[in-house]
Amino acid sequence: MEFSGNGYFGIEENKPIIFINEQLNDIDTSLTILHETAHFLNGDCNKYITNHFQNDNLEYEANKYMIQEVMKMLDEQYDFTTDTNYQQIIDNLNLPYHLDGIIIDEFNNIISDKFGLTPYHESDYFYE
Repeated sequence: MEFSGNGYFGIEENKPIIFINEQLNDIDTSLTILHETAHFLNGDCNKYITNHFQNDNLEYEANKYMIQEVMKMLDEQYDFTTDTNYQQIIDNLNLPYHLDGIIIDEFNNIISDKFGLTPYHESDYFYE
């Protein structure tokens, strides 16, 4: 099956299946597997419709799950502290710019849980 993009989740013969672009490097393959797994866990195959706003929300939720799982794994491996440079995480993952806020929010959630701090969420503040 040929498809554009990094991966695809669908139902084939009543069974869930994830296709991954074989041209991806190891990091992009892992990220894509997590993203497509989120679509499976959320039951998104039955939710795709022609409304682009709702589809954008499905993609946002899949990206959020992917980032949450990656950040948990990175914290387990590197033991994040308040001095951890989340910008370095952003740069190393090389994700699209529009996902930076999710990475920052998840990093802040991890730090607040570990150290009993009040989490800062970029989305909580509005700029005029």
